[in-house]
Amino acid sequence: MYHVILRVLPVILATGIIACSQSDEGSKLNKIISSNLENMKRESLPGAELARKKCITCHYLDRNIFKVGPPLKGIVGRAPTISGVPFEIWDEKALDQWLQDPTGIKPNTLMAIPGIKSAKERTDIIEYLKQF
Repeated sequence: MYHVILRVLPVILATGIIACSQSDEGSKLNKIISSNLENMKRESLPGAELARKKCITCHYLDRNIFKVGPPLKGIVGRAPTISGVPFEIWDEKALDQWLQDPTGIKPNTLMAIPGIKSAKERTDIIEYLKQF
């Protein structure tokens, strides 16, 4: 019986979603499902856990609100919000250099961390940040 339920449940759910998608409630449901799928995809990236460990103490990842540091939502392609940084835009190369040695680039920065020495970790974090 349990195996039958597992086989039939996806069909029932899909039918319900299709039926509901014709209404305003269905449209809302589709948006919620799409948003959840995007979040699941984003959170499965290798940089997700690294960013949470290394960034969220001082930065919001998914909001445009300052914490200690500027928000990281939309950072890739955005101009720096701090003065004295030799970058016109936060592209992948600039972020990689910054994450490797922020105090070497701007000695009086509030981001006084030793930097992320692993090129793979920096790349993973940047790929994750590109999702916001």
